[in-house]
Amino acid sequence: MTNTRLFTLLVFICASVLGFSQECANVEFITLNTSGGEIAQLNVAYEINAAMGELVESGLWEVTSDDVVTPLCLPAGCYTLVISGSSVSPNTLEVQLAQSDYIMILDWDQGAGEGEWVTEFCVENAQQFDCPEVIYFEAGEGCTWAFEIGSFQEGENVVWNFGDGQESVEGGHFHVHDFPNTGTYEVTAFFTSFDCPMGVYLTTTVDVQGCGEAECTLEMDVSSANGMWYTFEIPEQPAGAVIEWYIDGQVIPPTSENGLTFEAGFDFNPNWSVCVEVFTDACPDGMEACYTNMESSDCPDPDFTEVEYLGGCYALFWLYDKNVWEIGWSVNGELIEWTAGIYFDYEFPSNGEYVVTAEFYSATCQGEVYTWEMNIEGCGEMECDIEAVAYPLECNEFLVEALNFPEDAQLFWTLDGEPYEVNTAEFFYTAPDDDCHVFSVGYETEDCPNGAGDDVEVCPDCGDDGCEVSIVWEALADGVYLFSAVDSDGALWEGTVDWWTTGENVGAGNPFAWTWDNEEASIESMCIGFSDWEACDGGETCIELETAPIECEEVQFALNAEWSEAGFWAFELLLNATIADWEVQGWSLNLNWDEFDSVSDTVTACIPAACFEVAATFEFPLGSGLEAFVIQALLDDETSLILVDIQNGVYNDFGLLPDCSVDSGLEEGIGLSSLVHVWPNPAINAVNWTLPSETFNGDIRVHSLDGKLIHQEAIQGIGGTLEVTGWPAGFYTISWVEKGLPTYRSRVLVAD
Repeated sequence: MTNTRLFTLLVFICASVLGFSQECANVEFITLNTSGGEIAQLNVAYEINAAMGELVESGLWEVTSDDVVTPLCLPAGCYTLVISGSSVSPNTLEVQLAQSDYIMILDWDQGAGEGEWVTEFCVENAQQFDCPEVIYFEAGEGCTWAFEIGSFQEGENVVWNFGDGQESVEGGHFHVHDFPNTGTYEVTAFFTSFDCPMGVYLTTTVDVQGCGEAECTLEMDVSSANGMWYTFEIPEQPAGAVIEWYIDGQVIPPTSENGLTFEAGFDFNPNWSVCVEVFTDACPDGMEACYTNMESSDCPDPDFTEVEYLGGCYALFWLYDKNVWEIGWSVNGELIEWTAGIYFDYEFPSNGEYVVTAEFYSATCQGEVYTWEMNIEGCGEMECDIEAVAYPLECNEFLVEALNFPEDAQLFWTLDGEPYEVNTAEFFYTAPDDDCHVFSVGYETEDCPNGAGDDVEVCPDCGDDGCEVSIVWEALADGVYLFSAVDSDGALWEGTVDWWTTGENVGAGNPFAWTWDNEEASIESMCIGFSDWEACDGGETCIELETAPIECEEVQFALNAEWSEAGFWAFELLLNATIADWEVQGWSLNLNWDEFDSVSDTVTACIPAACFEVAATFEFPLGSGLEAFVIQALLDDETSLILVDIQNGVYNDFGLLPDCSVDSGLEEGIGLSSLVHVWPNPAINAVNWTLPSETFNGDIRVHSLDGKLIHQEAIQGIGGTLEVTGWPAGFYTISWVEKGLPTYRSRVLVAD
C-alpha cells in the first residue's frame, strides 16, 4: 500500500467517525444570576420537553456569581423549557440559548405551578459546509509541479501562493506551477466556493529537486592526424574553471590552454583512455568526459552483480560500478528500459523461466553484457479482482455493491475522488442533485500488494420535479434588494429558508429584503440554506451580484425635552425601514440621548427612501417633573411630523414614499385607531379603553413590536381596563377583534 493511500484511508476513517454519526445539533444553555448579589445561589430545577410533551432532559442548575454552562445535543425541532425554584424569576435569573453562531436570551411566561416559569425555543440544524482539507501535489519534470484541492466545486476561487517569491495566482482548484530553483517551499491556498462560503486556508510543503540547476555535462573533441597522435580539446572552456586531465587514471598536465595532445599506439600501451574533469561554481561536483580505444578493458566484476527475489511476481536487480554511464535492461531478449542508475525493479507477468540481461556502458567498459536466469514461482496464483456495481432503486436512490473480492480484503470507497466508506461491501446512496457521480472501490492485501480497484457511475433520472432551488432578486430601490428562493418552476420555495451573507446568518423567510448599506458599488454574495419540503431535499446555494450604492435623503430629527426637576433620563429612538410592505434587513437607525436635565437637540441622518416604523426604549421617571417630550422629523423646509409626544400619547410612523401609511406597522383597521380612546398613555400599572361602538363581543389582543402575542382574552362591552403591571417597558399594539367586523387598533407605551 502506498503512503498516499494510507494517508487517504486514515483521513477518511477520521472523517467518517466525526462527520457521519451526529444526528443532533450542539446547543448550550448559559444561566446567569441577575439578583445583583442579593441571592448567593439559585437552585433552579429545569425540564426540557419535546413538542409532543415527552421529557428530553432534566436537572438542577446551581447558579452562583459564576455562569452555569450546560452543553446538550438536541435533534432539530421546538421544545418547552420549564424552570422552578425558590426565588427563581425573570428578575433573578437570565437564561441564554447558544446555537450555531448566535445567542438568544429566553423570555418567560408564568407557569402552572407556584414559582414556575415556562418558555419555548427551537433548535435548528447547524449550517453545513463542504470545505476541502488538504492540498494534493505531484512532481513533474524538473521545475514543474501540479497541485490540486479536492474536486471542482461550483463558484470555486483559489488564491495560490507558492512561497518562491512569485506573485500570488488566482484561479481554480487545479494549478500547474514552475519553481525557479531547487529548494523547500511552503505552498498556501485560500479556497472559497458556494459550498464553502467562509473559505478555508490550506498549506503544504514540497521539496523541489533538480530544478534550476546548471546542466553539468561536458563534451570533448577528439582528433588524430595519423592514428598515433591524438588531440583532445574542450570546445568551450568555462571562465574560472578548474580542469584536470587523466590518461589511464593518472593526472597529466595539459599541453595547451584548452587541451591535451597524446601519443598512443605503442606496443607498451595498446589500450588506453583519456578523461577530463571540469569544476565550476555552477557544477561544484564536476563534469567529466572520456575517450578510450578499449572494448572491455575495465568492466564491473560479475561478483558485483546481485538479484533479490521479492516474492510473487517481483525481483530487484543491480549492477554496481561507480563509473556507470547507462545500462540497458532486457527480459527474454526484449529491451525494457535504459537507466543511468544501477537498479532494475521488475514485475514478471506470470510464473516461468526468465533470462534478464544488462548491457553495461562506462568510460572504460563499452557494451559488456551480464546475465541472470530466474525461475519465478507464486506469481499470478491469486487474481487480484474486484467489481463495483450499482442497482437503481428510485430515481435518485441506488444500491452500491462490491463483488468478486477476497474475503480478507479491507475495502475502501471514494465518491468523486473523495473518501466515502470503509470496510463495507454494500450500501444505499441517495444522490443530492441531478449530476452523475462515480464510486470507486479498492483494496490491498499481502497477496495483491499492488491492489485492485473498479469504478461504477450512478446517474439520477428524476425528471423536472421542481426540486432544484435557486435565488432570484429584484431591486426595491438603489442598493436595496428583494431576494426570493424559487424552485425550477419559478414558484416560491415553501420550506424553511435561512439567508447568509458575509459569513453570517442575517435572517429567515421567503422572500427576504436586504441591503448591504454600501456607500459604493461592490460585488456581494447572498447564500441560502433551505430545508426539506415535500419530496424535495434541502441544501444550500449562492448567487453573486454587483450592488449599487444605497441612495438616501437627509432628514433632521429634533428633540425638545423639558423637566422641572433635574434627574438622569435616557431615550433611544429606533427606525426600521419597509419598502413595498417588505421589512428591509441590514439597515436600521438608532438615535440616543442621555441627559440629566432639559435639552433641545437636532440630529441629521441620511435615510433611504422607505417607510419607517418608530420604536423606542427609555429610562426616566414619568410624571415626575416631565413637562414636555417631543421628537419631530423635519422632512424638508416646509414639512415636519411629530414622531413621539409622550405627554399627549402620540407615536407616529412616517415615510419618504407616497404609499407609506400613518402607521405602516398595522395591517388592517388603521383608520379606526383614532376612534379608540386609550388612557393613560404612557401607562405604568393599567390602561383604560373605550370603543366607538354600541356593543362589542370578541377578543382583546396585545402584541409586542416584534409581533409576539403576549396577551389575549375574550371581552364583552365597549370599555374596560387592561393590567400592564410587570410588562417590560416599550411599545405595544392593542387590537379589538370581533368576527365579521373591522378591527380596532391602538398603540400604547408602557413605562417602568
